[in-house]
Amino acid sequence: MWFTSKNMTRKLWLICKVFIICASGLTGFTLPALAQTPPNCDLQEEIFTFDLSTYATALQGGAILNIKVAYRLTNEAVAKQAYPDFVPIRKDIDNFLVNYPAKKDYWEIVNRKLVQFILDKYPQMSSLRIEMDVMPTPKWPFRRSSIVQTTRPQSCQISSY
Repeated sequence: MWFTSKNMTRKLWLICKVFIICASGLTGFTLPALAQTPPNCDLQEEIFTFDLSTYATALQGGAILNIKVAYRLTNEAVAKQAYPDFVPIRKDIDNFLVNYPAKKDYWEIVNRKLVQFILDKYPQMSSLRIEMDVMPTPKWPFRRSSIVQTTRPQSCQISSY
């Protein structure tokens, strides 16, 4: 029978499921996963920065870069005092830029790929920001910059520095 209490409950449940599926598929509406919880971004924020000043590169036909790197560690890395040494990170940046295959890529692309490379290599970083300041050249007599900041999912971002 259509109007029995048990059937009504099942049909109402089915209608709700169909509505949720349709709403999520057609409008981009999604329900948050129960396992997802926002990260606990402590009020104390530890950010480490370093610069690579007047860095010469063959990219884009030759340029001088001022590169500023800032990163925040995961809460777990801070608790375990698993701080990465910046010297290997600096060497990784140098190797990345020296061996970068597409010499004519825009600075924004180079920087985005560099940020991803460093984040992949250093899992104790929760957020990374790299600023590439490109000095004027005879061909391009003006200063320009690329700033890329990425934060891992469910991690704390760099709020300021």
